[in-house]
Amino acid sequence: MLMKSKGTTRRGFLRQAGTAAVAWAAGSRLASSLPATLPSPVGCSIISWQTQDFAQALETISALGYHGVQLLGWVQEAYAGNKAVELKNRLQKLKLSAAALSCGKVSLRPDSSKDFAAEFRECADFLHTLDGDVLQLIDGAKPRGNYSASQIKSMGAKMNEMGKIAKDSGMTVAYHPHFWRLGETREGLGRVLDATDPRYVGLIADVAHLTMGGSDPAEVIRTYRERLVMLHFKDVRREAFELARHNPDAVKGLKTHFCEIGTGVVNFPAITASLREVQFKGWIIVELDSYAQPAGGPAESARTNRDAIRTMGFNV
Repeated sequence: MLMKSKGTTRRGFLRQAGTAAVAWAAGSRLASSLPATLPSPVGCSIISWQTQDFAQALETISALGYHGVQLLGWVQEAYAGNKAVELKNRLQKLKLSAAALSCGKVSLRPDSSKDFAAEFRECADFLHTLDGDVLQLIDGAKPRGNYSASQIKSMGAKMNEMGKIAKDSGMTVAYHPHFWRLGETREGLGRVLDATDPRYVGLIADVAHLTMGGSDPAEVIRTYRERLVMLHFKDVRREAFELARHNPDAVKGLKTHFCEIGTGVVNFPAITASLREVQFKGWIIVELDSYAQPAGGPAESARTNRDAIRTMGFNV
């Protein structure tokens, strides 16, 4: 719980606590009844920044005290070959771990024979050079698609093979259930994980995508505690959430879907309670895309999210 120090004005305290803490002070659902510090390292994705602002993004993420960063696929292309060592040195100087890499070119579909093995190996080699941890996979299937059990099993087998490659290099493959993909629904998520081997394929629980798709992130965390590798933290705008309940396809028509932690509908107290219950110690990644940027741009949002996460008991 945030405490107001002696001599601090209410206005100054609220400004320091940040937007999410203001919401908490007014009765927000961010507050947790368990004060113990959560052990997970906290990182930030570069997804909020434009490509040309990559250097600035890393500087900002480091300055705000985040422990690591999730990189996007374009970074792998921009820093191929010897440039990967250059990036590794930069991250070390900024005291940032390469927590994860989004394997954007790997988009497996149950109804496709393409295996993306070559593209995945490039991702794995790149992240290994950076001493990174998690290789993120998102399926390319249609949400609510009518895929047979054998098709899902075939896709799962390909993911398993990628997981074996990653494990041999000391890394982990993790599946990211995503709105507008097979993992949009709780049923879809279950089908993918049931078709994959827990030894080789873990889970990235994006609490916003799960919420928007109608799943309960806290239940997902408890159910798949042994497979949980990483979480993505962002919030869901109420308009997007309510539209998704009635017409999921229409959500794409909205200009923004997500928002800063504590300003939307995601039940973060239930999520943090489940993380405490399962004693999760893996990465928490702040990831904010498809949102309305504040006046201060991505840096302001990253600061607001950091302050919100601190109120939940994370050490960042």
